[in-house]
Amino acid sequence: MIRKILSSILLLCALPAAWGQDSFRAAVAVEDGFIAVGERLARLDAAGNIVRTFPLQAPLTALALWNDTLAALDTTGAAFLTISPSGELLSREETPAKGRLCALAADGAVLWAVTDAGEILHTRDGRQWTILDFNALYKGFYPEMAFCAVAAGGGSVMVSGVGKNNTPAAFVSAGGTVWSERSLDYSEGGALRMLEAVPVSLSYDALRDRFYLLCTEGVQLTLPSCSHCNSLSRYPVAALYARVPLGFDTLLLGSDGWRLLEKP
Repeated sequence: MIRKILSSILLLCALPAAWGQDSFRAAVAVEDGFIAVGERLARLDAAGNIVRTFPLQAPLTALALWNDTLAALDTTGAAFLTISPSGELLSREETPAKGRLCALAADGAVLWAVTDAGEILHTRDGRQWTILDFNALYKGFYPEMAFCAVAAGGGSVMVSGVGKNNTPAAFVSAGGTVWSERSLDYSEGGALRMLEAVPVSLSYDALRDRFYLLCTEGVQLTLPSCSHCNSLSRYPVAALYARVPLGFDTLLLGSDGWRLLEKP
């Protein structure tokens, strides 16, 4: 069983893109490297090299390390799964959510999830879920959202997705009850710009104490505690799926099997 987390968890939702044998959609950091999932499960070393692979019963789109358990979602988003480090399905639990489960994030003993119907869920035991209907609660105040990403850490949880007009948006909360919109603007070439790429996933980096929003067009938007200090990076890939910190290093996963280990 996995023993020690060296970094926070990254979880992500699926995009309608072609699957490939090494097109991993989600990953977590463990004491000696990474576990990544997509059409199969892979153990990667600390340099991002594939050490061993295992078959999966079905492709997985989200992964979180929660209470020494690998929590996951498959492409249907109909249930919350737990799997072994070798990809064996251990349990499958349905949730009371109305929408499709799109992303997972773990913060200590709490597991968070979001749906494409604008629901934000959390649980401590994997059976009893507290559900917040964001669209009903904030009707007329915030746009109606379809969420696809969630990350938690540093005493906060952040969710992201798109509104009906496909405009990206993100919201942050200290406890999951009251939510505030997080600005997605950034400075580039001396001009203030707004994020236009579509959100794919969120990551929290505990060492840097900041969130990262991964998007289509290879866009990564860094979201530090200062909402006026956002910054945007671009990578040579159609979509970024996962950002997984391991100490000061970071594993990035993208479409078509793209993989990069960044060092500071």
